[in-house]
Amino acid sequence: MLKSQEITLAQSKRREKMANIQKADEINDEGRTELRSLTNAYEGAEVELRAALLLEDAEREKIKAPDKQETDFGRECRTFNLASVVEALEGGKGLSGRELEVSQELEQRNGKAQRGVAFPWEALEQRADATVTTPDTSAGDLASRPTMQALERLFEQSAAQAFGVQTLQVTGKPRFPEMTAGASASWVGEGAGTDAASITTDVKEPTIKTLSARYLLSRQAIRENSALQPMLQRDLSEVIREALDLAVFQGTGSDHQPAGLDTLVPGARTIDHAGAVLSYSDLVKWACDLMATAKLNDLSRVHVAGVPFMLGDLLATSFGDGLTQYDAAKKAIPNLMFSNQVSAVTTDTADMYLGATSGHSFVPMWGSPELLVDPYSESKTGKLALTVFSFTDVLVQRLGTHFTKVTNVAKGV
Repeated sequence: MLKSQEITLAQSKRREKMANIQKADEINDEGRTELRSLTNAYEGAEVELRAALLLEDAEREKIKAPDKQETDFGRECRTFNLASVVEALEGGKGLSGRELEVSQELEQRNGKAQRGVAFPWEALEQRADATVTTPDTSAGDLASRPTMQALERLFEQSAAQAFGVQTLQVTGKPRFPEMTAGASASWVGEGAGTDAASITTDVKEPTIKTLSARYLLSRQAIRENSALQPMLQRDLSEVIREALDLAVFQGTGSDHQPAGLDTLVPGARTIDHAGAVLSYSDLVKWACDLMATAKLNDLSRVHVAGVPFMLGDLLATSFGDGLTQYDAAKKAIPNLMFSNQVSAVTTDTADMYLGATSGHSFVPMWGSPELLVDPYSESKTGKLALTVFSFTDVLVQRLGTHFTKVTNVAKGV
């Protein structure tokens, strides 16, 4: 028992004795002497109790260890080895060691994997130069010709992320409420008030869409390639990232796809650029208009997404002092992004988007992705089929005030 607990128990007994003495109709000299003794002992014990509590708190601070369960699990997730999973399942063996423990923990948190092996998103985050085999684009998989210290390819930054779209980890059936009317502020005089308006909200609920990324890998590549792990990380994460970017901007909402900005745009402001080339003055005007409708106080919260030829047009046009239109636009609107995923290019025209995106556009992700290693469907070619399933959707709010779509922007150079 702690010292403070012993003192507290003794104090309780003293209070009980003092109460019994005071219950008497008349207190004699002996009772008064005992009551005085108990009072002095009680006061002294209070000082001792405070000292004991302070000492015990100091001891607790010394021995208290932080809960490192989450940090330890995060470290295990970052060192999760996809190559070990592929090699084990290709040979008909079960998972073991770190990979087994991490996969089991993910299933306990997110539910049992339905198709393959659950693995953490962190397993796709590592990037490193490595010795890889040269991709054979005609065969759709990796050939067995090694190239020494070759960087397979660089990952481009996610277009959706550069546009300000946030990725959220969710569970169950999340709801995203959006206040549409009723919130107002008023100035009133002393002693006066104002009536409150009813608040109306619009609630959006994302639904799970399944993204499947398929990848063929030869058994030769598994056995001879010392860089299998970073190679898988690069290829699988690139495939998933490209598909998510396309879903955010061009998702049709049909054929099990999420509905992207191109589909949701009837709720947003649309500008027909009528086949004109993009210019600095166009960007600034549209951004300032969006700044007004979204009630922003500067242009740093406006994001612009276009396709690469628009960047080329801005760079090709100079103000005559070495300052291109792109340089000027970048100073006024810091968040400019150009990617092939933003829009399809037809007859040298394409669409672009402006958005006060942060806090109003999300990619909800349910649980962790799953990896399915299929050694049978491609067995006659000696290849493995790797399939990654991830569960996600696209959700955009305040389309009418925070987003603008510009159509028919022409290519100038």
